[in-house]
Formats: sequence, C-alpha cells, structure tokens
Amino acid sequence: MLLMERVGEIGIDEARISEESVRVARQALMRETARSARPEVARRPRRRIWAGVGIGGLVASTAVTAIIVGSVLAPPAVPDAAAAEILEHAATATVDAQDASLSPGQFLRIETVGEHLQFWNSAWADDGDENTDAFNASRSGADAAVLVRDTRVLYVPADRSTDWFYDWGHAEVIESFGERGAEAADAWSLSPGPKGTGRGVVETLPAGEYLAEGGDTPPMPYLADRYRPFYAEMPREPQALLDWLRAQSGMTGTEADRWVAAGLSDPSAINLMPADLRASFFRAIALMPGFEVVAEDSASATLQYVVPGHRTTTIVIDTHQGLVLSIAENYGSGGPAGDTQESVTRVVTSVVGSAPAS
Repeated sequence: MLLMERVGEIGIDEARISEESVRVARQALMRETARSARPEVARRPRRRIWAGVGIGGLVASTAVTAIIVGSVLAPPAVPDAAAAEILEHAATATVDAQDASLSPGQFLRIETVGEHLQFWNSAWADDGDENTDAFNASRSGADAAVLVRDTRVLYVPADRSTDWFYDWGHAEVIESFGERGAEAADAWSLSPGPKGTGRGVVETLPAGEYLAEGGDTPPMPYLADRYRPFYAEMPREPQALLDWLRAQSGMTGTEADRWVAAGLSDPSAINLMPADLRASFFRAIALMPGFEVVAEDSASATLQYVVPGHRTTTIVIDTHQGLVLSIAENYGSGGPAGDTQESVTRVVTSVVGSAPAS
C-alpha cells in the first residue's frame, strides 16, 4: 500500500480527529519519508532522524493535512498586508540572490541544521520486542524525550547538470527531558541512525540525483530541490502559481491553503528554485490568507501560519537575499518536553570555490 494511503487511513473512522492522532500520524509520515528518500544500502543508516518533507512531500503531506480538516478554526480570510509586503521584498531580492551569480567552478554550500524532538515511551522500550520503536510515541504519551541536532552540508555546482556533493554530517542528542531522559538519550545514541557508517561520508550525486544500486530508479531521486520535476509546469505568474499549488492538494478553500502551508517544511526546496520561480513563489504565498509577521529587523523577517488548536509553522526569511533561513513546526506543548517546539530546520547558504571530494 502506498505511504499516502497508509497515513490517510489513520483515524478514518473517527468523526473528529484528536491532536494526538494527527501528531502520531505526522511523526510516522516524517519517519517513513526519511526511510524512502533513498533505497537502502549497506552504508546508510536505517533510521534517519532528520528529513525535510518539503513539497517533494507535496503528496505525502496531503494525507496528514487531510485528516485535520474540519477539526480546527479557520485562519484569516484575507492576506495580511504586512506579511505580503515582507514577501514582496523577498521576491524582489531573490532575483539577485547568490544562486544567480555563481561563476563556473563555484558551489552553493548549504549547511542544514535540523533540531527535532523524539518522544520515547518507556513501556515500549522495556517490552523486549526489538520490532517496537520506543521513539514512536506522541508528546502526551511519552515518558521522556530527546532533542536531536542533525547537521548536513550540500554542495550545489553552478552547473546543476554536473556532480553535486553531500556531506551526511553527524547527529547528536543535545538535550533530554523527563525523569528517564538520560536513559532515552542513551537508547537513541545506540539506535541504528546515529551509529550508521554513512555518517561522515561525502557522497557524489550526479546532477543532484541519488544513484540507485542495480540500475533501478530511486523512489525519490532528488535530494533537496524536490520541486525540480515540476519547474517547467509551475507558473511564474503569482496567482496562477498559487492556484497550481492549491490544485496539488485536491482540496479547495481554507483546506487547500492549510495543505500548502504544511508543505513548507524544507527551506532548501524553496531556496534551490530558479530565481524567477522563487520570486513568484514568495509572491504567490503573499496572496494566501493566514501568514502574519511576528518579528522584523533590518536583515530578516519572521512569519507565522497558525492552524488554531493544531499546528504553527514559523518561517524566517532573509529579506536582503530572498532566501529562507529557517522553518519551524510545532504541534502543541506539554509532556516531558514542555514548551520545546517539535522541529526547526535552519540553513546557512554561502558561495565557495570548491567542494569536498567523495
């Protein structure tokens, strides 16, 4: 059964889906997306801790968003003028962004640091069943939690049809929560992901694509620019592009907009768009009700999209370069981790003259 079908069936018989059901479904989706991003190979960790859903997760995020429809209040019905102004500044700046001025032989160095809560259930850990993943717990059903920081670096060449390079980096627990937090941190450190020999490997990606072993086509061939298969068909006129994004959900109105916002979880998926498309993307989002400005300074602005009672998406934009600096998602508070947000992905983009050899 397809991933979208499996997740879409979670809670299918419930008249009203609880926040915890959505939270568990979302976490399951993130973990499955991470596993399916590359075919299993001997040197790659079995369980990835960090993975952007992005709108290469366009299809995947549909399932999670679909099960919350009708369970929350509607966001504002008209676009916020201040948010629209910020996004227009970003759209104007992005035409002159770094990717548009790379010289032959140069690379975009994109360092991504993801911090994600992993919730741990002690009963599952103690049941002795090696097939039970104790880190599949929900926030309210957890006895402990760990905050994992995963750092990776992608090198994108000026000519994207040539080799890209990906440093798988490292992951570590930077904080634990709950009376058994230290035990959960130890359990996480002994799990396959952190121990995987893929950590520290620099991998060559021809034209940014994964190589499938045995000549098979990878299920998700693009690492970070997951919009790439759709670049040609994505309109450059903002309203038409927003209509295109909404159409991918198979929904209408507020539900379609919530789905679009839910897909904004991978900064690189936006930053790696061609400059003209990224400018149109910012302008398209500016037409969508629900985004509000929560902070602004001379270099950046912070926007939030809130689905009351369920999810808050926070986006920080570099208004000088027209790039996304970070995207965070939070589904509530409580449990052993208190008010700690569930995930934040930060990116630092720079131009370098070389990339590490694989």
